[in-house]
Amino acid sequence: MKKKWIITGVIVIILVLIGLNIWKSETSTKVAVKTASLKEASMQETIMTPGVLKMNDEQYVYYQADKGEIDEIEVKAGDAVEKGDNLLVYENKQLDLDKKQNQLDINNADSKLEQAKKDHKSIDEDMDKDPDNEMLEEEHDQIKEQQHQAENELDQALLQKESIENEIDALRIKADVDGTVLDVNEKAGAQGEGSEEAIIRIGSLKDTFVEGTVSEYDTLNVETEQKVELTSDAVPDETWSGEISYIGDLPEEEAQSPGEEETSVDYPLEVTLDEAVELKPGFKMLIEIIISDKEAQTLPIDSVIQEDDDNYVYLVKDGKAKKTDVTIGAVDTEKMEIEKGVTEEDKIIINPPDNITDGMEVTVE
Repeated sequence: MKKKWIITGVIVIILVLIGLNIWKSETSTKVAVKTASLKEASMQETIMTPGVLKMNDEQYVYYQADKGEIDEIEVKAGDAVEKGDNLLVYENKQLDLDKKQNQLDINNADSKLEQAKKDHKSIDEDMDKDPDNEMLEEEHDQIKEQQHQAENELDQALLQKESIENEIDALRIKADVDGTVLDVNEKAGAQGEGSEEAIIRIGSLKDTFVEGTVSEYDTLNVETEQKVELTSDAVPDETWSGEISYIGDLPEEEAQSPGEEETSVDYPLEVTLDEAVELKPGFKMLIEIIISDKEAQTLPIDSVIQEDDDNYVYLVKDGKAKKTDVTIGAVDTEKMEIEKGVTEEDKIIINPPDNITDGMEVTVE
């Protein structure tokens, strides 16, 4: 029995000694940390929004059934065109018939007028010889009216001719813009007027802009002539610059089903590019709007701990970590603006370990 108590006592003493060593080890171990100080740097506050590359001047030519059947498409994809160049021509047999009939009407009215003028001249000569002849005077008035009617018929026929010629000219579709023929789809013309596909599409690949939207909240900080940086996932290493040239006064309308919750309101914007973008229209772009650009006191972004609405750092004070609240301003991918809370003399712990606590002893590497 006495032997058991001795063994138990030895075990307890060993356990106590082990515990004391562990406690002493933990209390004497200091956490190694790296520090940084406030550094003045350029800070840009930005707004990110998606966009699409579009052409400034483009033209879509659709089939128009009222003009007749397409007779000839006079361009092909890749052709350079200038404003006023012919693109395609319609054939309209009814207009051809109307033109021939109109020419007959003109000839007929012209013949009537010539005859009325001759009759008028002849009756004038007769009246000069017999000025008191009432029958001649009555006949003279009738011929004068016939001449007037013939003149009106000729004028109407000539006006009809001008109208027909304008309709015939309209059968020849012309380019409204300078650019390149991007696509020619002859099948779209064969599908009839119900087709939503364009027969011909023209645009200038060198004259492009970026179209996007901005939320109602962000419109409060966005204005025209603000600088913009643009990127595209298609060319990850390229960056382009530009500026906002247009912000819509009215939000974009989106179809909403009955009972559906109201979605966010977005306003259209356009970005003018400072340089040519070697991408095709329709490419997705990321618009980064620079709403402020200033020199500020900053810290590495991994120095600041954010919990809900609280922002704080750990600085080294007398060999111990000291938790200190800070007020932050602009933020980018690498650094944060520190508006107040620490000074240039303070040493702030970079990327503090998860187990760090206020008052913990630390060693600066």
